[in-house]
Amino acid sequence: MSRVKSGIYLPPFAELADPRRVATLAAAAEESGWDGFFVWDHMFGPPGTPIADAWTTLAAIATATSTLRLGAMVTPLARRRPWVLARQISTLDHLSEGRLVVGVGLGGDGWREFSSFGEETRPRQRGELLDESLDVLLALLGGNEVTHRGTHFDIDCPPLLPEPVQKPVPVWGACVWPHRKPLARAARVQGCFPIFGSTGPLAFGPAEVEAVRAELARLGAPRSHAMVVCGATRLVSQAERTDFIAGMRAAEVTWLLESFVPGVTIADVEAVVRAAPPAG
Repeated sequence: MSRVKSGIYLPPFAELADPRRVATLAAAAEESGWDGFFVWDHMFGPPGTPIADAWTTLAAIATATSTLRLGAMVTPLARRRPWVLARQISTLDHLSEGRLVVGVGLGGDGWREFSSFGEETRPRQRGELLDESLDVLLALLGGNEVTHRGTHFDIDCPPLLPEPVQKPVPVWGACVWPHRKPLARAARVQGCFPIFGSTGPLAFGPAEVEAVRAELARLGAPRSHAMVVCGATRLVSQAERTDFIAGMRAAEVTWLLESFVPGVTIADVEAVVRAAPPAG
């Protein structure tokens, strides 16, 4: 069974809204043996919460580290112009020397991140916009001229240069299990970031992961497709943690991200970062 890679996954909110402090945490994570460092991509959070831009924060992380994988989990494409995002992706992939991962998903309006600006809030329509945006984004990252005639975009442009370092830049598609439409989207790219509806520090087990794997395979995804899950292993006993990680390894999970929620402090994250990562 392959090694499960370990990552830190946090919201750049409140104390963590300072990119320099997050970059310092990322450097400490790299020193402690973690494999990746990922941040939420949001416009808003709980009322009154300061929030940092995810992509600026990732640039700070890239310059403070040399081996960590990094990325935004996940960027809602329905509120982004795909050509602007393609330029950001290429620039950040060069800055990080080919360590970027791109997470994409539908996003939600729970904190009025769409409705505050008159953006589309209906899930089906946002899903259609997401799918077309993903088509455009992947085409633009290919380093070729792009001609696209769609419902939302009419594009005729020269190549966006320079191309990213990675060919391709890994893209992970988010999905809320067991919804099938997002899984079809994830099957098109290099990985899947499933979100399970149960609550608790470890809200799923090997059976749920294997069910996602089976559906991805049915949709044509290769067995090498990255499977990226998150949980809060620090909040359970050592025995529970050991059993959980063994189950994830058996289910061929690629990445296990240690997840934090709004309200977490720098001291909370630092304590976890400086400990040995749980996966392996």
